[in-house]
Amino acid sequence: MSAEAWKAWAAVTEPYGTGRKAGVGALLDQDLLSRLKRYKRQVAKRYRVVEPDIVERALPSGEQLFISPKLDGELWFLVKREGDVALVAYNGRVLHGISVLSGIAKKLEGVSQIVIAGELVGASGSERPRSHHVNTALSDTKLEGALSFHAFDLVEEDGADALSRNYEARHTRLLSLLGEDAGARCTVVHTQRGEPSVVAQRYRDWVLADRFEGVVARSDRGLTYKIKPTSTVDLVVLAFGERITGNVKQVRELQVGLVREDGSFQLVGSVGTGLSEDDRVKWHAKLSAIEAKSSFRLANREGTLCRFVRPEIVVEVRVSDFLSSDGWDVPIRRMSLGWDPSSGWRAIGETRTAVPLHPVLLRERTDKTVDVGSVGMTQITAYLDDVAEEVVKATRRASAEVVRRAVFTKDAKGAVAVRKVVVVRTHKEREGSHPPFVVFATDYSPGRKEPLQTTLRTASTFEGADAHVVAWLVENVKKGWNEVVEQRKGAPAADAAVDEKPKAKSEEAAPPSEAESAAEEKPKKKAARKRTTKGAGASEDEAK
Repeated sequence: MSAEAWKAWAAVTEPYGTGRKAGVGALLDQDLLSRLKRYKRQVAKRYRVVEPDIVERALPSGEQLFISPKLDGELWFLVKREGDVALVAYNGRVLHGISVLSGIAKKLEGVSQIVIAGELVGASGSERPRSHHVNTALSDTKLEGALSFHAFDLVEEDGADALSRNYEARHTRLLSLLGEDAGARCTVVHTQRGEPSVVAQRYRDWVLADRFEGVVARSDRGLTYKIKPTSTVDLVVLAFGERITGNVKQVRELQVGLVREDGSFQLVGSVGTGLSEDDRVKWHAKLSAIEAKSSFRLANREGTLCRFVRPEIVVEVRVSDFLSSDGWDVPIRRMSLGWDPSSGWRAIGETRTAVPLHPVLLRERTDKTVDVGSVGMTQITAYLDDVAEEVVKATRRASAEVVRRAVFTKDAKGAVAVRKVVVVRTHKEREGSHPPFVVFATDYSPGRKEPLQTTLRTASTFEGADAHVVAWLVENVKKGWNEVVEQRKGAPAADAAVDEKPKAKSEEAAPPSEAESAAEEKPKKKAARKRTTKGAGASEDEAK
């Protein structure tokens, strides 16, 4: 194999250990990248998180499960292409020629192509490996020897989809290729067969002794059970999302946060699980009574604005884990807020944080007060890769601007249906947190089962945003609709400079080409429905 074989994997690499590494998005083989992403989505759908104390009731009885320790690392893939092997991540990172892969090409010489899923783990002395140890090892070439790869699934072999086979066949094949050697740095993760009682025993042996993060039990029927300890965190309620069913007003979810050392508040996420229907009504009344002003706007999962409250209530939330980075290894940032009893909430700036995974509301903590001691950031700093709490500096943020707005109405059997489209220039593209333009459309029909539907598009230029509007008008404004409001300010003068600025993350999801094609092609109704903001989550938008 050529010393420059890595060029077939990534265009740009840098020396790392005995080989080379390439960063996020560097993988050249886009078909392979799509396959890895698809596998990750498939695995995520099959995961079931099980609390340790209900293992024997929750797992299928009478079935032999494949039981292995849950390693605290990152999902990577061992890949062979054109006679060469590399480790590849689903976000396009590549490791080639490093010592972990020593001797692997020989073990795989009987196959032409293969994709094997596994956990990339970073050792750190006598401490149990943690996921952030992988990042530490990848950032320091001297620590390359700390990495190891533990295979747990066969994805593809010689161009054939291996996932169509049952797990026993895939696991047997992995053992024949890599073996299960506890001392090897590239091997199959230790796995044993057993019923749920064995899973419970392994949890006591492995997890309670702090040897591993959790236990994984794979069913031959395709489901994977993850058993790991849950933890609780105390959070302050900052706002709530509302839902109205008939005349009944309920809380949809609570927006919660932590107190930073400087007294500001860090948004960390929302919790909507753990509330009964009665609880939702009672929480709505309780929070409505302490509603507060806010110049910061936060959308909830319904696509409507949250209502902010005075920071007075502490709740205890159970979580399965915290995440500090997204699927692209980009650190997660959420808004830090300032509180003033007279003027209410204001945005300060986005700061690094960790967000809760699978949050469940347990109870209100009336014995806790809203201060650093009770609801401080120290509860999550262990998840922030040893990064010290970020200093929050208040910055003056440019206000968003409505550059086009149109409203249409139609008589609907005695009621009035309303359709509205608004184009907003965020003036925040330089911050990297917002796209330059947002196109937001609402469709209100009083007689429909779901009266309010919304769609959200982004664009990097005013022309791109206008193309989205044209497409929306073609699809939504037909016979019977009357225009009642038209507000158009035209293209902002600074448009030409926008394209030269770094693209915001959300812009990447809707590149300019998509906006341009929207003007040329008849919109697809089903595709538009899928882009409704419902379920897409809490996008933070200060645009009014």
